[in-house]
Amino acid sequence: MTNPNTLMNSSLLAIAASINSPVEARLFAEYGAVFATTAAAPPAIIFDSADQVEEFQSSLSLGRAVFGDHEIQLQAVALRALSAAASEIADRGGSLTARAADAGGRTYTDTVRLWTRNVTRGLEHWESLDQITPERAQSIRELVAVEQIAPILEVEEKEQLFFGTFFDRSILYSVAAPGASQHLSMLAFDVAEYLDCEVDRVLARYGWYRTVPNDLPHFTYLGHDLGALPGIGLRRIEGKHGERVYDFWTPNIDRLLDSSERPQVIPVSSL
Repeated sequence: MTNPNTLMNSSLLAIAASINSPVEARLFAEYGAVFATTAAAPPAIIFDSADQVEEFQSSLSLGRAVFGDHEIQLQAVALRALSAAASEIADRGGSLTARAADAGGRTYTDTVRLWTRNVTRGLEHWESLDQITPERAQSIRELVAVEQIAPILEVEEKEQLFFGTFFDRSILYSVAAPGASQHLSMLAFDVAEYLDCEVDRVLARYGWYRTVPNDLPHFTYLGHDLGALPGIGLRRIEGKHGERVYDFWTPNIDRLLDSSERPQVIPVSSL
């Protein structure tokens, strides 16, 4: 893994400099830590199609392993680190297992399915309350999934009509935007034992960290030592859930780009 004196990550800088829309800015703020990985980073903030995802995934060195009841697929370097962490935790009498069958790598179709579920439920909910007209709802339904991202986020921001699971938070707190999930890069793993503090500490020693605010089970392989993360362009933010405070590592936007060069980011609700 890298040392604490590492300069800012070149992939993270390049992607940050390429942002050209409020949607890309928002998604980079939410999921962009993955571009700091020492493994193979995705080529763009949003994959536009299943073909683009398949082309990227086919270029990777991948591996499979069983964690608990589920076999998962990840980039080989990430899988080796995860397996080493699981072995260490097992030696201590604990366990590190997959939260579900899709806890590791996913396909583009997987992310579209999850997104569509929430969009469909949200449109039905807000239509039933006369907050969205049937005509407007239908116009959103007729868009392909990746084209729904901007209007859904705009509705949430301007009208406070949320598409999260309980309709009280952004859809991005429930599902990733289609084509933007870190699982598509084969570098994310959803941990069943995510409430175990020891699991957090061991995973960090092997380069795995929480990087998506409010998604407690979700860990991302960055491959860097903990002390190196601020230096490569990430920042630590805290989120309190229950009685415990959790750390999340996200792009340090202010450090990566001067504010005058950035598109306006659609605000993210406080943790």
